[in-house]
Amino acid sequence: MKRNLIVRIFSKLVNKIYRRIDLFKINPPYDYVQTINEQSIHLYLNLSKEDIKKWVIVGGYLGNEISTILRNYPKCEVVVFECSERYIKALRKKFARNSRVTVFNKAVSDVEGTMSFYETNLRGSGSLLEVGELAEKSYNMKSAETFSVESITLDSLFRDVDIDVLQIDVQGAELKVLKGGQRVLENTKSVFSEVSIYNELYKGSVNMKDLNDELSRKGFVLALLGTDLNLTGNALFLKTSNIVK
Repeated sequence: MKRNLIVRIFSKLVNKIYRRIDLFKINPPYDYVQTINEQSIHLYLNLSKEDIKKWVIVGGYLGNEISTILRNYPKCEVVVFECSERYIKALRKKFARNSRVTVFNKAVSDVEGTMSFYETNLRGSGSLLEVGELAEKSYNMKSAETFSVESITLDSLFRDVDIDVLQIDVQGAELKVLKGGQRVLENTKSVFSEVSIYNELYKGSVNMKDLNDELSRKGFVLALLGTDLNLTGNALFLKTSNIVK
């Protein structure tokens, strides 16, 4: 009885503090969604931490989240794709001695072959798509160098592999990744993706509605969504068959 009283008093105190601080600055919605994904995806999938075995990251950048994933999910192997010449060397060096991390220097798309990759003036914002009007206006993003990259599809590597988390951060080219992984999506429990509510963040980029429609057709439902003030951010989708009923 006394313990319950202490918990109630503490909860009221925390709520009062929350009302007086700017939570958007402390933990913006897009960061919140990513943190929940990295720390608690097993709860959404009704699994133990040890049950999380395969995490695929498309668009790894410098792999800043990978150490957190490995720490939270001790039986998990991470496969990460990064095609940018700016970051692949540092990414490989960072995980060269970690047997649980595999790094591919390739782009992931809907076709296999050679494609153009467009870097920008902002770190970690390169894409298979050119900079769009929204990115120019909202983030002052501008085109920088362009180079050729080798592309593969998810189906070519993971056709019959069970994937717990498919994480996609490819700056507007998310639909290309999904189109090249139609078989893979049948064996995937969750998709964590960067999203934009509006069109033309990049030229020809997918918006949130189109991404949601595509994943809905494959049996996924939107579970979490968090954006910045330009309405770009992160979303977590779950395979409906894995949701606790």
